[in-house]
Amino acid sequence: KNFVFQPFDEFDVPSPSIVTPYAQNWNLVVEHQLANNLLLRAAYVGSKGTHLVFDAQVNPAIYAPGATLENENQRRLYAGVGPIDLGMTSGWSRYESVQFTVQKKYSKGFTILANYTISKSIDNSSYCTLDNACGGPNPFNYNDNSGLSDFDTPQRLVVSGIVEHPKLENHNPLLKMMLGGWQSNVIFSAQSGIPFTVYSGIDNALMGVGNDFADLTGASWKLAGGQSRAAEIQEWFNTKAFAVNAIGTIGTGRRNQLRGPGNWNVDYALFKNFAITERMKVQLRGEFFNFFNHTNLGQPDGTVTSPTFGQIVTAMDPRITQLSLKLVF
Repeated sequence: KNFVFQPFDEFDVPSPSIVTPYAQNWNLVVEHQLANNLLLRAAYVGSKGTHLVFDAQVNPAIYAPGATLENENQRRLYAGVGPIDLGMTSGWSRYESVQFTVQKKYSKGFTILANYTISKSIDNSSYCTLDNACGGPNPFNYNDNSGLSDFDTPQRLVVSGIVEHPKLENHNPLLKMMLGGWQSNVIFSAQSGIPFTVYSGIDNALMGVGNDFADLTGASWKLAGGQSRAAEIQEWFNTKAFAVNAIGTIGTGRRNQLRGPGNWNVDYALFKNFAITERMKVQLRGEFFNFFNHTNLGQPDGTVTSPTFGQIVTAMDPRITQLSLKLVF
């Protein structure tokens, strides 16, 4: 039976010119061992993605005087057909970083590993598949969607450590059993905030693509320094710096121009093995995620037409505690 095409149907199709994506990676590492158990490392690490998976709207409505949302289909590039999401390999990415490491190998009952990274990542789409349009609001120039990667993190510090507590061998047997031989695992992380885009919230470009950027008003998006935490939550950036985009334009702003709050976190685990027989033991373990119950703020609302525009209305997980008892044999 022949397939019947309905007027202005929407299609997701692959491009006949798809090529194989590829990535190039390079690095330069310098290490110096200060002592038998202490290592310093500095590295430059980079990568480049070419012909990455990309999906874009290729049958937009052409803007002209008299254009409205209602006559969108009548203005499409290919008459009689609705939106066409074309899967292609027009994506690209580039990442560069400098990474520093200090490693204290296990000795005297503890070990420490610290990593500090300074980096920058840019692309024209960070999370793209062949079935979701991610080419940005301008179907005629995909590079209008170029910017910092959605996951770009300029600075990140991670310090982890393992500490074996004293076994209390020469103490009271009960005290030794209860308090001796525990082990602590700690992970501390701190990083810059990730970027976000300020969107108009209205398809004023009238091309049937959507996700229009906001217009820049000329005011600075930065607020005066010294804002309280409560004030930052109510207005993370100067919302007067952005406005709904003009009719027939994609907006003068661009992707990922602003950056959300940074965050820090401590995860902690404490456990001990209690011997029952030579081959059998019981492990008592406590794990504490976000040990200090520190509030890490989420991203601010970046849609001009939203009633919470500029506000932070989400946060990451509070402290989570897990207790477990495991039999090992």
